[in-house]
Amino acid sequence: MNKKYYFKVITLIFGLLLILGLGAEESFSQNVGINTNTPDESALLELNSSESWFLPPRLTQAQRDAITSPATGLIIYNLSENCINYYDGVLWLSLCGSSGSSSITIDTQPTNESACDGDNATFSVSSTGGVTFQWQVNTGSNWEDIEAAGSNPTYSNYTTASLTLTGVVAGNDGYLYRCVVTGSTPPPVVSDAATLTILPLPDQPSAISGDTEVCPSTPISTLQEFNSDVLVHGSSAPTTSWFAPDWNTPIDYASSGGCPGGWVGYSGNWNNYWVNFLRLPEQDCSGNDEVTIEFDVTHSYFASQTDDWIRFYMWADGGYEHNVVSVEVDGIDVTYDSGMNGKGFQFTESRSCAHVVVTFDISAIVDKSNILFYLEALCQYNNSNTF
Repeated sequence: MNKKYYFKVITLIFGLLLILGLGAEESFSQNVGINTNTPDESALLELNSSESWFLPPRLTQAQRDAITSPATGLIIYNLSENCINYYDGVLWLSLCGSSGSSSITIDTQPTNESACDGDNATFSVSSTGGVTFQWQVNTGSNWEDIEAAGSNPTYSNYTTASLTLTGVVAGNDGYLYRCVVTGSTPPPVVSDAATLTILPLPDQPSAISGDTEVCPSTPISTLQEFNSDVLVHGSSAPTTSWFAPDWNTPIDYASSGGCPGGWVGYSGNWNNYWVNFLRLPEQDCSGNDEVTIEFDVTHSYFASQTDDWIRFYMWADGGYEHNVVSVEVDGIDVTYDSGMNGKGFQFTESRSCAHVVVTFDISAIVDKSNILFYLEALCQYNNSNTF
C-alpha cells in the first residue's frame, strides 16, 4: 500500500471510530468510499481503483463447511473449486457452472414421521432431474450433512432419495430432516423440512386393564409381538388401541411363550369366548387397493368338532365389511368361505406357530384412512381347546 492509500485508510478508520464514538444517528446513514470522495448513494461502501481490487477470504471447501452458522449472504473464494461461493441462508452455492435456474424439481416432499422409541423411520423425496442426494439433520440449532451411520439412530441410505433411521430413541424427538437434491447443473434444490416425533411406550402393567394407548396413530408396518403392546378390555376402547371385549373371561395375554415372544389368545371353556375377538389399532390404508395382515397362530384340533374356525373382517365406511380375498397358512391357501359370516380358516389340524397371511380387497372402500381389522375365533364346545 503506497503512502496515499495508507493515509486514506488511516483517515477512514479514524473517521469510522469518530462516528461510532459520537453515536450520531444521522452519521449512520452516510456512505463510505475508498479511493473516491463521492460514493454512490445506493452503496454503503464503494471501492474505486483501476489498479487494486476486492479480495474476499480464501478458504478450502473443508474450511468453508466448518463455518458455524454462516450468515445469509456470506461470500468466500472456494480454493477447492476456484470459484466464488455465497451462502443463501440454507446452503452454500457456487457462482460457477450455471447462471440459470436449477435443472431439478422436487415432486414429493418428505413428510413428518412418528415412531415408537426403538422403532425405525424413513424420510423420502422424489424429484425430476435429481442426480445426487444428500440428507441433512437439524438436532436443534444447525443443519448438518449426514455423513456416517452413527448410532441412536443409525442412518443408512443418506445419499439416496430415501433416508432410513434405525433404532430411534426418545432424544430424537423433534429432529428435523431435509434433502439437498443436485441435478446436472447447479444450483441444487433443498426439500422442505420434516419432523421426527417419538411416541413413548407406556410402562407394561402386570395385568391387562385400563385404557392405555400404545403409540397412537402409528401404522403397524413391522412384526408385532405382544411383549410391548397393551390390550384394552371392556365394552369399548379408543381406536388407537389393541382391544378385546371383557365378555365372560377376557382374552388372555403373556409377554413370553409365543412364536417367539409374547402371545394373545385363550384356552379353556370356549363357550366363555363365543364371539370374542381381537381388534387391531386403526390403520391408514390410503393409496392401497389390497392389504394384508400377518401373524403366527397356535391352536388345538378335534376331529369331531368341525365348527372350529377363525374369521377375519374389518370396519370401514361406517360398517362391517367381509372382503377377505384369501387366507394362507404356511404358504398354502386354506380359505374357508362361510357365506354371510365371512371368510377365514378352519382348525382342520393342530398347528404350532404357523404363519398366517390374510389378504383383503379394499378397492371399494371409500374412506381408507381409518380401517379397523378384526380376528374372531369361533367354537361351540366346552373343553380345553386353545387358540
